[in-house]
Amino acid sequence: MHRALVIEDQDLMLQALMVELKDSLGDCFIAGAQTYELAHQILAEDQFDLVVIDPGLPGFDPTSHKDRLTVVETIIRAAPSAVHIVITGSDTHKEASACRELGASAYLAKTGLSRGSLREVLDQVARSEFSLRYSAADAQSPEVHFSGLTPRESRVIELLLARQAGETKRDVFEKMAVELNIDAASSEKYYKQARAKLLKFGRLPRGL
Repeated sequence: MHRALVIEDQDLMLQALMVELKDSLGDCFIAGAQTYELAHQILAEDQFDLVVIDPGLPGFDPTSHKDRLTVVETIIRAAPSAVHIVITGSDTHKEASACRELGASAYLAKTGLSRGSLREVLDQVARSEFSLRYSAADAQSPEVHFSGLTPRESRVIELLLARQAGETKRDVFEKMAVELNIDAASSEKYYKQARAKLLKFGRLPRGL
């Protein structure tokens, strides 16, 4: 039996996610928490194999990148063996990358999340793929998923595929360096590692 915890402060969204998970997981036990404190209490008393997290919980500044990541990081630490899915109404590329680095398996925008979407996300996660879905208003780059790549290797490929006219690979390496707080040389190293893996499997997209 699957055991899932949904951490979401909006009651209607909480109920909708719980119903969606029930339909997706089949035989399961699903708990819900609308506060950070209650979530930690539940995690201290029980074990779950799936945790859905809204980073904009009461008691934290929903506009603060640091506060939102604190919520995600502490929940992941409280349930280290679970699969973690971040669902937010304020999705950004920067936060998606940070959540991925923290160990989340998926980052989803609430906007555009339709019935059946979670089943598709869970299927991706089961294949060890990071599931990434931005809201329509924020979807400025293609969503691509390649199994076998590390999070940083995948990120540099995503950025390269989303290059604007006139933007060079060097520009992309610099952008990734700023985003992940690393140097441009490291960004290029991740690109070369990713390119070698993709070439090995014959899946090198145009532009790489």
